Amino acid sequence: MITKLKTLLLILVTMSLPALVSGQVYSTDHQAGAILKVVSARMNINSELVSTSSTESEVGYQFGGFYRVNIDRIYVQPEVLYSKIKTQLVFNDYNGVPGFNPLAQFEFNTLEIPINIGYRIGNLRLMMGPSFSILLSGERSFLNDVEKVTSEYNRSNFMWHWGIGGDFERIFIDIKYESGLSKTGESLSNLIGREFVPKQKQWVFSVALNLLRD
Repeated sequence: MITKLKTLLLILVTMSLPALVSGQVYSTDHQAGAILKVVSARMNINSELVSTSSTESEVGYQFGGFYRVNIDRIYVQPEVLYSKIKTQLVFNDYNGVPGFNPLAQFEFNTLEIPINIGYRIGNLRLMMGPSFSILLSGERSFLNDVEKVTSEYNRSNFMWHWGIGGDFERIFIDIKYESGLSKTGESLSNLIGREFVPKQKQWVFSVALNLLRD
């Protein structure tokens, strides 16, 4: 489904580009405002040493602002967001001790800069684009030890997203699917001394309020 959505959006944008660059008259308008997102992430870990906790997913939130420029049916929407996400992992038979399965908890605060490139069909929108993440702080709780781990991780990260949205007066609602490298993968490598490179897969639900009056 994700691949089909990405292909359809690429076709629609490509079909519209000749009209935009040929000198044809087109309409332009601008929108901007506040945005709130809820993130539900899941990661497949192919290892007997580590498993997800009973929550089975990461849950987080993001909030910030957005700016959108519409050129006929095509639009570009950069965003700047503060993000907080928490993760729980179980380490099975840790250090070779049968039945010793300690829980590790992680919390990451990041600055997220997603860029949406989309196509509008009436009130509906198709979108895709990159998301850049900058780590602000990280904390790890493991074996009764809580410590700051910001310096142990890559300070930047990259993801790619696809999605669909709808505009309802001044309220914008989006559902997006994102994939890319995960901070949790680095957490696993640091804790058990073995490199994991799992990719993050997450759904993002967002509600935005347009505060810019035409």
